[in-house]
Amino acid sequence: MCNSQKQQDSLYTIWGNTQLADTTRASAYRDFIYNNYFENKTDSAYAMALRLMDFTEVHQLKKHKADALILLGKIEHIFGDTPKASKNFESSLSIYKELNNKRGQAKAINGLGVSYKKVFNLDEAKTYYEKSLELSKEIKDTILMSQSLVNIGNIYIWRYKSDKALSYYTESLKLSKAAKNKREEALALINISNAYTQKQDYKRSENYMNDAIKIGDSLNNYNILAHAYQGLCLKYFKQKDYDKLISTADKLLGYGQKTFNDEMIGSAYYFLLEGYKGKRNFDLTVKYLELIKDFKTNIDDVLTIRTLAKIKIDNHRTKDSLLHINHTLKTGISHQKEKANLFLAWGGSLAVLSVIAFFIYKNIKRKQHKAEKERQDEIDEKEKILKDLELSTIDAMIEGQEKERKRLAADLHDSVGATLAAAKLQFDYLVNHQKDTADSEELTKKISTLLETAYVEIRSMAHLKNSGVIAKNGLLPAVEKLARNASGINGLEFEVQSFGLDQRLDNSLEISIFRIIQELVTNIIKHAKATQGTIHITNHSDNLNIMVEDNGVGFNPKQLSKVKSKMGITSIDRRVESLGGKFTIESEISKGTTVIIDLPL
Repeated sequence: MCNSQKQQDSLYTIWGNTQLADTTRASAYRDFIYNNYFENKTDSAYAMALRLMDFTEVHQLKKHKADALILLGKIEHIFGDTPKASKNFESSLSIYKELNNKRGQAKAINGLGVSYKKVFNLDEAKTYYEKSLELSKEIKDTILMSQSLVNIGNIYIWRYKSDKALSYYTESLKLSKAAKNKREEALALINISNAYTQKQDYKRSENYMNDAIKIGDSLNNYNILAHAYQGLCLKYFKQKDYDKLISTADKLLGYGQKTFNDEMIGSAYYFLLEGYKGKRNFDLTVKYLELIKDFKTNIDDVLTIRTLAKIKIDNHRTKDSLLHINHTLKTGISHQKEKANLFLAWGGSLAVLSVIAFFIYKNIKRKQHKAEKERQDEIDEKEKILKDLELSTIDAMIEGQEKERKRLAADLHDSVGATLAAAKLQFDYLVNHQKDTADSEELTKKISTLLETAYVEIRSMAHLKNSGVIAKNGLLPAVEKLARNASGINGLEFEVQSFGLDQRLDNSLEISIFRIIQELVTNIIKHAKATQGTIHITNHSDNLNIMVEDNGVGFNPKQLSKVKSKMGITSIDRRVESLGGKFTIESEISKGTTVIIDLPL
């Protein structure tokens, strides 16, 4: 038997030894769950974690109860139940604060940061991660520092700041190696690989990911392997290497199913769909398209089954608690007297419960009537809010259209108008000096050149203002055409990077998004003095992330209000707000500007 297996058996033996201290038993059982079930058999880990919770409550082990809540929170994250995970982390944080346990506080705060990231509140997530890192440094906990650094790096990856993310990942890798923690080392390697994929440095990306896979195999850790193969899938997808994409996605699917991880399973189906679509295999493309649709439908059914299983577990917990009480009574008094008292207690309890149930029933009836009235009032209030919002959206649209007209008039006056005025002066001079043949020929060439310039300027403006292939082809082709037309103006080149945009969005939403991007591109051309612009569009199923960045002159963040007014950013902000989204600007002088927009779908 290997040393690892002996160690796990030893942990379980300690848990079962009632002669040992309760704190020792609880710690051993927690470690046993983490080492054997947490990442490979998550459903079983949930039931065992609840058992640990009961044990800590019965024996009043506050610190160990908080540890069990952390474990439950992590499991709920895997199951996709973010609200319940957050509740567990908040409860554990409260206990750790009461005990002044900073290590526990750092873990709980880190878990809350993960919850915020899962609902795309990146700013709030980053705040929690940084607080966790601060506490980890204070207590000099290398592993917690490593985890927090990776999580902060993930925020920058989401914002396409791969170099910034790499600095955090690299530091995390150093710490995990120093601590000789292979799991954290593998996770750091996976994230470094993903950052290089984003930078399109595919050779480095694959080297780091292969190192992570070797560690995952050596630890037999399905969770590490699932994340590693997911990263490789993304790399092969970007490289359009469809054969490798398909074989890797098959592995991802296997590990996703082993860990009951819906995110990994859904990701595998998506990459298989893209792989077979790239191979022009119609039958298998349709197969995985249907599987994705069925999978999304079945997630609700799976969650329902899990909820029923949790209820069943809770019922067992209640039954176990009653048995525990019964056992305690038996040891304190004689068997006959205890039995009689127990029956009396149950009888009295049932009588009291019957009376309470009667009053509860009457109270429910009264509250139902009150609730129906409150519900109707709430509906009326929401209808009023929606109407007001509709009016404000229309106002914003009209204001935006008016501003667009004014801008077009200004462009015509400043650019085309000046060129035509020069051409007219040259033409008048030609008319008045027709006899001078040499001058006439030169003037004719100049006038021709000026008219050609005016034509090109009008054509460029028309392309920028109306890349209107949206209605026919969708958002992505329209943005790509916009980028092509904008490239070459003032030596500026635009690039479009997209992910997850296989399906069309609502037509009115596509038009709104296109107009926002169009306005941002126009701002770069007119104000940024940039040579490179990049448009990122990423669809995360229920959230659309848009990022438009340039390498131009930038501006002082303290002058943001002035910049907003000058560049028409306020109207864009209003449009984003009317779509229920979030609008962020980041800039530094001489280091360019980045605009980030998150929209719910």
